Amino acid sequence: MEVLGNYWLRRILARIASVVVYEGQDTHTGMPVMVLKGAQGTPALGEGVLPLLEETPEAWVLEWPIGAVPLSQYLGVADLERLEHWVREMARILASLKAQGVSHAPIPELCLVKGKRVWLAGVGLKELSGEPEKALAALARALAGERYPEFPLRETLERIEAKEDPLEVLFSEPAHAHGVQETEALTPETPGQEARPLEEPSSKPEEAPSRLPSASRKVLSVDPVSEPLEGQEVSPTKETTPPEGKTPSRPRVIRIEEPEEPSFTVVEPPRPRRRSLLLGLLGAVVLLGLALLLLRPSSPSGGGYVMEFRTDPPTERAEVFLLEVPEGSRMAPGQLLLTAPGRAEFDQKGVYRLRIRVAGRDPVDYLLEVPGPPLVIKVR
Repeated sequence: MEVLGNYWLRRILARIASVVVYEGQDTHTGMPVMVLKGAQGTPALGEGVLPLLEETPEAWVLEWPIGAVPLSQYLGVADLERLEHWVREMARILASLKAQGVSHAPIPELCLVKGKRVWLAGVGLKELSGEPEKALAALARALAGERYPEFPLRETLERIEAKEDPLEVLFSEPAHAHGVQETEALTPETPGQEARPLEEPSSKPEEAPSRLPSASRKVLSVDPVSEPLEGQEVSPTKETTPPEGKTPSRPRVIRIEEPEEPSFTVVEPPRPRRRSLLLGLLGAVVLLGLALLLLRPSSPSGGGYVMEFRTDPPTERAEVFLLEVPEGSRMAPGQLLLTAPGRAEFDQKGVYRLRIRVAGRDPVDYLLEVPGPPLVIKVR
């Protein structure tokens, strides 16, 4: 694993002429980044463009949104409905950049997606300057694969590629039935799942598709139930009973009042001195025990360092393998540490490289600093 300044270069995403694109990680914060080593040009800014964190003579360092993945993972297997939305969003971003005088030709490895959001990386790179119309059409063909003849935007992309229509056609067309199909596709189809989304869809038709939850995301439903609290008495009034045949348009307001003074004289018995002495003695014993516990030197159990691994949701299982160990560690790389959730013991302080595997998903490499806080593995 290479190191460039404050960043670990975990793996190579693409090679573009003399530029090498890495998926990296900040050594201080642990946040993911994208490193363009050998980049030449002027970085461009704008909506839908990965923000620039640092520019050095050696490389550009771009922010990597948490949970985003490169479009190269969907080459030939992209869902056509999602692809249609991604193409429209990229057309909007490319048209905005073209209005600023920046011609960018995106490639799958430098396009990140998360749900419906799309980001373009390397905007302003000399090696990626070109005609955005042809690049967008080629990108759609590569992602759709054999299903490209069925792609709804195929004819529109062909006209744009031939310079017969501008890019604005893709995001200025009425969505007509597309919005309805997308809404139906986003309805959870899991058997037995009867949850409702926490937020109601917006009444504006142009904003509703962008705020609906993803089809693969499980949404929790919370239905408030109003019940009288124990010990409270509700005094019935005439206003609480609605007229027959009418439904009240507002929630019922029930006022519960308590008299400021009790109806009887409160007599407090004198506190016995023996109870005060016992309470004081018990408090002293507790304080002494806490002091002894805090002053006792803490040592790792069994001469090692125990780290806790959690999963979100807790029902998921993740296998954690050991790939690299710090200097002085006797742990053997390649072994299975544990199946999360659970705990694992490390024999030395330092940075360990782990590989996390979850059934049905690509493995993820992670750099873990020991000792440290518990690691939460989020499965989405």
